[in-house]
Amino acid sequence: MTKKTKSAIAITIVLWASGFVGIRVGLRGYSPEGLALLRYLIASICMAIIYFRLPKRSSMRLLDMAALMCVGAIGIGLYNLTLNYGELSISSGIASFITSQAPIITTVLAVCFLGESISTPQILGLMVSVMGVALITFSEKGGLKWDTGVFYILIATLAAGLFSVLQKPFLKKYHAIEATTYIIWGATLFLSLYIPKLQHDLMFAPLKTTIIVLYLGIFPAAIAYVAWSYVLAKMPASQAVSFLYFMPFVATLLGWLCLGEVPVMMSLVGGLLAIIGVWLVNQSYRFIPVKNSTP
Repeated sequence: MTKKTKSAIAITIVLWASGFVGIRVGLRGYSPEGLALLRYLIASICMAIIYFRLPKRSSMRLLDMAALMCVGAIGIGLYNLTLNYGELSISSGIASFITSQAPIITTVLAVCFLGESISTPQILGLMVSVMGVALITFSEKGGLKWDTGVFYILIATLAAGLFSVLQKPFLKKYHAIEATTYIIWGATLFLSLYIPKLQHDLMFAPLKTTIIVLYLGIFPAAIAYVAWSYVLAKMPASQAVSFLYFMPFVATLLGWLCLGEVPVMMSLVGGLLAIIGVWLVNQSYRFIPVKNSTP
């Protein structure tokens, strides 16, 4: 794994982890629909600037454009809409635990539909990581309560699991920035159904909250998704998503630093287990030659 790929993974994890905290703040002034739409309107503008400044762009087929936009509608649009609804009643820590199970869905789908294999060490690593993020979650006061919020987060998890698998085939043909641009545009088109909600929110939302949404659109959305597309182009989907088990641990640290939520020792132990699980999964790739498409 190159330093560039490692950097892209780190950027993705930190920015997406910060997104869980940012959403909780953003929902203080915006509806779930308005928050998602404004976030991806901003992300779409950012991607347009990046896309049209590319020195060379591929001749993308109309069918591929439409397909990528559909991937965006499901993997980003539906994901963010249901995640926002879930975080109305579910803490960012518990939300990050549930959505961190998306790599399991992605790994199974990658094995079934992308022809990737899974070994015993990988299975063991996934199980250890699940135990780690479970400790982080259940160490929170109140634990896990099954309600409507959990149902929304589960839908978001399924959408997140589908996203990496649906996106990966296009990264063999197009640059990560090109694919991400159409994906984010597709998400924004899907969320544009909620323009009236956003108009209402903008009239009453505090400036400080709007600034948080601007951050969500530029960093956890545009920049992080470009970085993630780059990662998927460089390694198997089942290997790439294993790194996402770092997110609950990072989210815990960010909650401590930004919101004053001091983590208990059990959360730190859970984070260590999550890291060990990621290490076990990736150890199995050390001796397997991997063919990666480089757009």
